[in-house]
Amino acid sequence: MTAYRPRGGLKVGDETLNRVAWTRGDGCLPLAEVLGGGVAIAITGEPEESCLTNRVDLLVARRMTSFDLVPVAVPVATTLTNVTEVTAAVAGGPHSELAAAVAARIAAALGVDGALATVHRGDRDRAPSLERLGELAGHHPQLDRTVIESQSVAGLIEVLSPTTLLILGAPGGSWLHRQFFGVGHRLQVAAPGGVIVVRSAPRRCFHRTVDAAGVAVGPHLSAAAARDVVRYEVVPVADAGQLVGVVRLSALRKADGHLSVADVMEPPVAVEATEPLTAADDLKDFLDGGPVPVTDRRGRLIGTIPADTAASGG
Repeated sequence: MTAYRPRGGLKVGDETLNRVAWTRGDGCLPLAEVLGGGVAIAITGEPEESCLTNRVDLLVARRMTSFDLVPVAVPVATTLTNVTEVTAAVAGGPHSELAAAVAARIAAALGVDGALATVHRGDRDRAPSLERLGELAGHHPQLDRTVIESQSVAGLIEVLSPTTLLILGAPGGSWLHRQFFGVGHRLQVAAPGGVIVVRSAPRRCFHRTVDAAGVAVGPHLSAAAARDVVRYEVVPVADAGQLVGVVRLSALRKADGHLSVADVMEPPVAVEATEPLTAADDLKDFLDGGPVPVTDRRGRLIGTIPADTAASGG
């Protein structure tokens, strides 16, 4: 396993996960290389801090992490060299989209068949199951579709070959995914050609943060000098790396020449790097289209989010 056909980031819905990292553990590095298009980042030190520092989009780990900063994929008894088919068990839970994308990427990388499978318990559940399956298949038309009527996951397990790699969403997302982790099922599910458990996570502010150089101004700068360099209606004010306020271009234009930025700035507003990206949307109107300041937990300015990416997430 030295060459993989898929290159570039893992496409999950409207997002592209470019930076894939891995921790020590059986099967983690090979899976990370497949999902990362042949490139993977080794996690060193504390995983949470390392994910922030490296702006990781997806983490491959030996067990499910306690933090949910990034999506996670956990290989369980997985040896990719023995796989002849990849199947994603999908349902209405939040992790199915990631499961489908991971299945499509691995199938393409290994040159084997891939499929989306769903289990419904009867006529009442059939329509929503088919609707969700069709939605995911629209994103991954190369994957076959399987629909099984069964009261448990046993119906799906029975149709899997011994060399089928099964991709599952983490428990709690849907009836189907909870079934896999229920009493008596854990060992049964591990019996096919391995399992990869995935958990999605919302995009965080650090994923869209860019360098604040050329955007932020210092509090001791004169108002006259600041209005000549400020390019947005509102910009952050930083002193020795600490976010101390925001200043409006309109205030700078009205200020007497002897005043400084500190004299006309407003209290600081920002989002923390670990907050969901949607938090930046709440500041968009207040900042009049200016960049959204991003801070670490100590209030230090680590960058900004351009306003045009805050709302779209893209």
